[in-house]
Amino acid sequence: MRAGPPGAYHRTMSRIPPLLAAVAFVAVTAVGASSATPHQITECSAGKTFRLAKGDTATLRLSSRWQWSDPRVSTKVVELTPVEYFTDPGFREWTIDARRRGRATIRATGRPTCPACTTRSFRVVIVVR
Repeated sequence: MRAGPPGAYHRTMSRIPPLLAAVAFVAVTAVGASSATPHQITECSAGKTFRLAKGDTATLRLSSRWQWSDPRVSTKVVELTPVEYFTDPGFREWTIDARRRGRATIRATGRPTCPACTTRSFRVVIVVR
C-alpha cells in the first residue's frame, strides 16, 4: 500500500518518448496544411489572378448590393456551379472546379441598385496547374 492522504488515488504517470511526440506533431501539422481553406473570391478580388491545382475548388461570391450578370468562363479549364440557398445570405455564390490545366477568365457585370450609379466590371483569372 502506498502512503498518501486518505481517500486519494494513485495514478502512474508515464512520459511520452520525444520521438513519438514529434511524430504526433508532424501528423497534426500535415493534416492542418492539407485541409487549408479554399480560395474565396469576391468582387474585391477583381483584376487578380488565382492559382489552383487540378482538382481543387474555390468559391466565387458576388454581393447582393449589385445586380450581377451570371459569370461567364472563357475556357473549359474551370467549371462554375451555382450554389443555391433557402434564405438570402446577401450574396450569390458559385463553386469553381479546376478541371484541367490551363488558364480561364471569369467575367461578370454588376449593375447598382441606384439608377444614377455606374456599372461595375468583374474579371479574375484562374490558372490551373
